[in-house]
Amino acid sequence: MEEVEPQPMELVEIEIMPEEVVVKCEVIEISDEDEAPKKKKRKRIIPKNPQSCPTCGKVFQTGYELKKHTRTHTGERPYMCTTCGKTYTQPGHLSIHVLSHTGVKNFNCAECGASFYRKADLDRHEKIHTGVKPYQCDVCSKSFTQKNNMLMHYKTHVGDKPHECAVCEKRFITRSKLVLHSKKHDKDKKRKSDYFS
Repeated sequence: MEEVEPQPMELVEIEIMPEEVVVKCEVIEISDEDEAPKKKKRKRIIPKNPQSCPTCGKVFQTGYELKKHTRTHTGERPYMCTTCGKTYTQPGHLSIHVLSHTGVKNFNCAECGASFYRKADLDRHEKIHTGVKPYQCDVCSKSFTQKNNMLMHYKTHVGDKPHECAVCEKRFITRSKLVLHSKKHDKDKKRKSDYFS
């Protein structure tokens, strides 16, 4: 049998602009030999192309980031869990959710025993025990252990409530608060139907 020299996959060259994003990717060499394929790590450079959201004006470095952000305005949630039907705006959020169906949490807090699906979540949690609160509100100086909590708090000052109830038009800072509120309408609707039946 004739030996075939492994051929790496070709990457397309992209012109580099002054602002750039580095994307890591793997190239796998394929051969007819019985040994495992060799992996070579390469970096591909994607130019930044700042684009602003037509709805709120926020600027993003790539079209993909803008597309993900736009879903916060449209409510589009194209990634669905095939087990329970829950939907997400980003594939990474769905991947994290899918872990919840396995019940296996491999990352445990040494301080309190809390368990997490991802190391990033454990790292974020551990800040609670250190007392370090690196994120501070620009308006009132209140400090937070997590950046997202500070951003949600900040929205209370500026009145940013992008999630609107379809029934009563009341607005909410987060989608989860809107969902919680919507359940009240569902209960009221059930009570009325029980009353009239």
